[in-house]
Amino acid sequence: MIKRLTVMAIGAALLSACDGSDTGSKLPLSVAFSSPPPTTLEVNTTAPLTAVVANDNGGAGVTWSVTCSAAPCGSFSPTSTGSGIQTTYTAPASISAAETVTLTATSVADPSKAASTTVTVNPPPSVLADGSYVFHYSGQNDDGPFTVTGAFTVASGVITGGEQDYSDASGVATDTLVPATSSLSVTGNTVQIVLDTGDDDIGDDGIETLSGAVVSAKRVLISEFDDEATGTGSVDAQDSDDAQEQPDGSYAFVVSGHSAAGNQLAIGGVLSFGDGALSAGDSIFDINELTVGTGQAQTFDSGSVSAPDAFGRVTVTLQPSVASNVPAFTLTGYIVDDDTIQFVTSQQDDLAADLGGSALSHGDSAGGFDDSDIAGTNYVHAGVGADSNGSLITAGVFTFNADGSLAGTLAVNDSATHASTAVTAGTWQLDPTGRVTLAGVNGASNFQLYLDGNGRGLIMSLDAQNSTAGPAFQQVVSSSDIAEGTYAIVAQGATDAAAWGAVGSAKVNDGDIDGAIDYTPEGDDPTAAVPLSGSIDSQGGTLSLTGLNAQDRTNPESFTYFPIDENRTLAIEISGQQRGLVWLEAAQSGDDSGGDDDDD
Repeated sequence: MIKRLTVMAIGAALLSACDGSDTGSKLPLSVAFSSPPPTTLEVNTTAPLTAVVANDNGGAGVTWSVTCSAAPCGSFSPTSTGSGIQTTYTAPASISAAETVTLTATSVADPSKAASTTVTVNPPPSVLADGSYVFHYSGQNDDGPFTVTGAFTVASGVITGGEQDYSDASGVATDTLVPATSSLSVTGNTVQIVLDTGDDDIGDDGIETLSGAVVSAKRVLISEFDDEATGTGSVDAQDSDDAQEQPDGSYAFVVSGHSAAGNQLAIGGVLSFGDGALSAGDSIFDINELTVGTGQAQTFDSGSVSAPDAFGRVTVTLQPSVASNVPAFTLTGYIVDDDTIQFVTSQQDDLAADLGGSALSHGDSAGGFDDSDIAGTNYVHAGVGADSNGSLITAGVFTFNADGSLAGTLAVNDSATHASTAVTAGTWQLDPTGRVTLAGVNGASNFQLYLDGNGRGLIMSLDAQNSTAGPAFQQVVSSSDIAEGTYAIVAQGATDAAAWGAVGSAKVNDGDIDGAIDYTPEGDDPTAAVPLSGSIDSQGGTLSLTGLNAQDRTNPESFTYFPIDENRTLAIEISGQQRGLVWLEAAQSGDDSGGDDDDD
């Protein structure tokens, strides 16, 4: 009998526990994460979190909260979830140093029950050092050629402000960048720069997306990476002190693009400023408009340069002489440092052209150039433009013999000609302004080279048959080898159908090239991480590169290359399948800018 009563008592106790009539006997409520939360996050990144509430009979779920030592701490969306339902935590958009945040899920039914975890939020990788930067790039969009130049500021890996000027065949614009929706990020060796112009007529509803290859913490080679346009250029650290000084003294300059009539146009020369005014007697320019003609050694009647704004932006107004028959034009410039200004024609003027380019300070060399500054030197050069066959790229090296003759190599690439030939004829003449006239190159071509006195230059063709413009650099390396190491690469070119641009990085090792590029064809979706491979023939001075062919990325292209120094090499495609120009720049360590600001 005693045994039977015991069994009945146990059965009654079990029934009592199951019928819910005794609330004091419920299992305790608890909160826990369904899976381990992350231990670290970068700024402005997200993490999914899910909390499970055991014995939450009412199904009230949890509320989410975040705390830290200094706001902002980040946020949750949504801030309340049911048991087992996911929320998303977003780390703060900007912090100056690593910050520990505490993420907590608290029971709604019983706030004394909660689960917490700590996460370290790190600043973004050091894409660009704190400071201000000038960016410039140019290329093709649906309306034709375009140029963008501007400046932005960076603090702790975040874009904090900026402005830009834009010019294409459909119009011009000056816009203030929107920092909250502009960003810098890095994945492996690739940098992404997103600039929100706030102008729906530019980029993708106002957004410009750029892919970049890092040369250093102060310099990135860039290519537009969206389906709106294709263009290449660079981002370079701005000297904040120099950017607040009104330009003074003498500058070599070249700008190029399209005229109001849609013809390829280049204007180059020397601009001399003093107290905000153009010294017309010390300034000179040359002009070449395809199908219209050339004008050599033209003069200005007047001009001016404004004081810079907070981002180093200046306005240069130029009034050519009546005899030149060239309308007045205005250049918008962004000062990089006391040596370099980047230009774009972004303001309404009588010339109504779509142009971009650079100015290089003469410094102490102003007005004092003589033959000894160039005799016996070699200058590597490149020019982009057009001829009667369409788009045209030229490149090579000019040797300035002491007797006034020319030697070297000249490569020409358009839809009909793809050849690299020796320079066997031509003369050069230098005037005191640093303006070098190259006449009768191989009997048929003329160029104007403008020196800065410090190993850099700008060059344009002066032929009725074509119009090109680009950079020039004194060659200071005797070897034809490309040094081993890691390189940032930017490339541009065109087929008969469309233009293309690319940027990436690669390693040179034992004559082989291996890397990846982000490739953007005009009017089509870009492709990330396209394999780039190839080999170097130092005896023949050629590169074979696979990954740049617009029709077939697996088809190799042949390039003639011209080393400038141990860090920089220029190459032009000569295989005849398309037009192409490639710039290789050795990736640097520390704060070395790794090159000049007008390389592209």
